[in-house]
Amino acid sequence: MHPGSRLRSALLTAALATAAVSLPALAATPTPPAQPAHGPGGADYAHAHVVAREVDKSARGWWLFTPADPVPATAPVVVFCHGWGALDPNGYRAWIDHIVRRGNIVVWLNYQDSLREPGAQFLPNAIAGARAAFADLDAGGAGIRADREHVAIVGHSAGALLSAELAAIAAREGLPMFRAVMPVQPGDGSRDGKRRATIPSADLAPIPAATCLLVVVGADDHFAFENLGLHVYDAALHVPAVNKNVLELETDRHGAPALVANHFAPAAPAHAHEPRRDPALFAEFEHAGAIDAMDWYGTWKLFDSLSDCAFFGRECDIALGGSAAQTSMGTWSDGTPVKPMRVLR
Repeated sequence: MHPGSRLRSALLTAALATAAVSLPALAATPTPPAQPAHGPGGADYAHAHVVAREVDKSARGWWLFTPADPVPATAPVVVFCHGWGALDPNGYRAWIDHIVRRGNIVVWLNYQDSLREPGAQFLPNAIAGARAAFADLDAGGAGIRADREHVAIVGHSAGALLSAELAAIAAREGLPMFRAVMPVQPGDGSRDGKRRATIPSADLAPIPAATCLLVVVGADDHFAFENLGLHVYDAALHVPAVNKNVLELETDRHGAPALVANHFAPAAPAHAHEPRRDPALFAEFEHAGAIDAMDWYGTWKLFDSLSDCAFFGRECDIALGGSAAQTSMGTWSDGTPVKPMRVLR
């Protein structure tokens, strides 16, 4: 055989051997857990569809999202406070639809109608929007009777801070008590606490003692960090330790796609697909918009169980307390547990 032929044959043999090793390795790459069929964060929905209606476009306006197929006679209410600049509800529609299809009315507060809205106006706008939304619900605007005894609030980033503030001033402002309050990655523009805040913070001490308060932060959140989340916990002076927690979502790159606990983990449109971004250039946006275990076993599970605990006295072992049931994030396809949430308080 010609020397060149022998060389080509050797290279081909080596390439085939490499492929034989690589293909099983590639096939064995672990995948993240799927959405659970049942329980908090799960897919056992009571309603097939969601009806969305924009009621008022202004900074003091709101959207209503209501369950359909079937339409309930009455439903609990969840107030949803978006992150700064996230003016379109579609950025959170996956989570909103999940909450609504479980049987809740969701009130989306605008609180800003443009990026020029001053941070000092966020809370007054949110108060006005919430008052008007509850008045609209009481007048039958949703076509479903709102259960004022079962009201919760959840928010992300700037909206997380707002959610805690609204819980603190609800009684003073004539709003229903928010029995479950979940600020996710609270932010006030100060980032790591070394810069001046662009959103003033109200006194959180009046949050009622009976409130179920769960603060969630992200290990790789380089926009809000964890400082304000810990402050919300500490400042809720009347809420006993048994009724509140601070949890940190952890990044896990054991398999593919990775589960990334950055600032945008809670946001995803309905039917989201993995975005095409270069993680080396846009690390904070890695997997932004993906619906994954960070939702099903993280924020969705936590808020479902927190509201169920506050409203009906069930799932409290998942909602609060730092147990394995609360912090578990499911398992990768190879049986390896996903990194559990870390209890900070």
